Amino acid sequence: MLNKTLFLHSFLITTSLFFIINNSYSQISIIPTSYLKNIQAPKNLQPLTTPKKVIIAIVDDGVRVTHEGLRDFIWINPKEVINNIDDDGNGLIDDINGWDMSDNDNDVMPPEFRLKDFKHGTELAGIIVNIVRHIYGKNATDYIQILPVKTLTDNANSNYLDSAFQGIDYAIDAGADIILTAWGVNRIRKVEKDILKKAHKNNILIIASAGNFPEEKIQYPAGHETVLSVAAIDNENKKLSRSNFGNFIDLSAIGSNIPSTSVYTDTAYSNTYGTSSSAAIVATAAAIIKLNHPKYTNSQIKACLISSTDSLSLDELYQGKMGAGKLNIESAIKCEIFSKSHTETIELSKAQGYLYFNSKLGSFKNWLIQPDINFVGLRFIYTPLTGDLGEGQINFFHNNNKNAKLLSKFDRNNVTDKLFITSKSPYVTFNIDDSSEPIEWLIHYKAETTIYRKLYCHSTKRLNKPGIIEDGSAENSYALNSDCKWLITAPKGKKINFIFSEFDTEEKTDLVYFFNGIGTQEKIMAIFSGHNIPPEFTSWSNQVLVWFVSDKNNQGKGWKANYKFID
Repeated sequence: MLNKTLFLHSFLITTSLFFIINNSYSQISIIPTSYLKNIQAPKNLQPLTTPKKVIIAIVDDGVRVTHEGLRDFIWINPKEVINNIDDDGNGLIDDINGWDMSDNDNDVMPPEFRLKDFKHGTELAGIIVNIVRHIYGKNATDYIQILPVKTLTDNANSNYLDSAFQGIDYAIDAGADIILTAWGVNRIRKVEKDILKKAHKNNILIIASAGNFPEEKIQYPAGHETVLSVAAIDNENKKLSRSNFGNFIDLSAIGSNIPSTSVYTDTAYSNTYGTSSSAAIVATAAAIIKLNHPKYTNSQIKACLISSTDSLSLDELYQGKMGAGKLNIESAIKCEIFSKSHTETIELSKAQGYLYFNSKLGSFKNWLIQPDINFVGLRFIYTPLTGDLGEGQINFFHNNNKNAKLLSKFDRNNVTDKLFITSKSPYVTFNIDDSSEPIEWLIHYKAETTIYRKLYCHSTKRLNKPGIIEDGSAENSYALNSDCKWLITAPKGKKINFIFSEFDTEEKTDLVYFFNGIGTQEKIMAIFSGHNIPPEFTSWSNQVLVWFVSDKNNQGKGWKANYKFID
């Protein structure tokens, strides 16, 4: 068992709707359904075969398993009975409906005395159930089960999950097919990475929310390469204001006004907002694909979701940083990437997508990748599905011109799981002679975009000699969302004198702060903004923190100041 660690919980923001509805879920008629059109959720779908139930584990703060809308979907451990004996030999007694990792018992229900602090998991479960009912109707319970894994102790002093990765580990061993992790943390340890790798090795797909801060800042488990990371969009297919963004995002889904179950009573319902809602929707979509394609691996399910997305309406700041596009469940179920022939060059224009080869569909294939966004390079991640490359060779050319430069290649003696190239329109080829051995592989490509807040200046620079500070953009306009600091320390008894030589920023919006001391909690000595050169300025003490911040609009040419130490 792993040691307990605190993990930031990405909360859904909810507006609760309280109803008593004749104890019959099917009679609920007030639940909004517009979001179902946004995600292209089919209605009354039936799997082509009779699959086993897909288990979606919700690793969170518990689930109200007695809720009228959820109780028929709750997982029942087939190897356990309630008899105070560990029937399945997993070291846990009577984990009939899941397990409370934090309190080490089989009660996955939110504590009745703290419902407002333990509502998140129940809402995630409700989102899943609503979509499944829409798609499968009265047969929904034949196809999906929800495995609750509680990872927040009843007496917790905060809303930080204290057993989150242990909960993932339990879900893996319990037989989950999909694991929903609607929470995040800035960094993870090796032992936690190993748990994520264990899930991947066991053919389990983890779906994670990107975070609700909002920042261009990576979160885990969302940022791990084996995990599917989900950002949130609004009804107009634009980034939801509270959603994180960045190169680690895989796709987006609507996260505004999503109906769900409420934790407060067994007949209460709510509307939810945020990346947690979006992740729950995508987790449901992953389960639907699993039902319709039971032999697909977790990598193939991930490819279906990413390769079938629709376009988004994004500002320049977010292009390429909300994943491949928005979720389209109907297209993801069809998953045409695995059925197209190999007789033509495939042109790919999304920020990310997939190259797929199957020797049963042809002996050669070519791809021209031209993402229609600004980006600095493309990262490729190779996943073998069947066999190896044999005598074949995957070639990466600078472009599709006849004499284009060969940038890299994969063959059976030289195939890595990752490759990064800076070409703006790489041309990839693969061909192989007839082979009795089947060959099938996937390559996931991602366009890595500029992190604007780090483009010219970032983090905190520590300076203890006279010199120059500037926004760093030289002749260019400074970056979108700049966030830069300089901590200047003069010898004791000295002060710091500033003389600006250049200054051009968006007035009252993009600002240069001067704090008396080492942090932003200190008193502000001056704030400069606008288009005029600021007056000469002298600090109050021997330490000054200079902080430059800008928004996503109307960048200026920037600024420059000389500073010296004076008595």
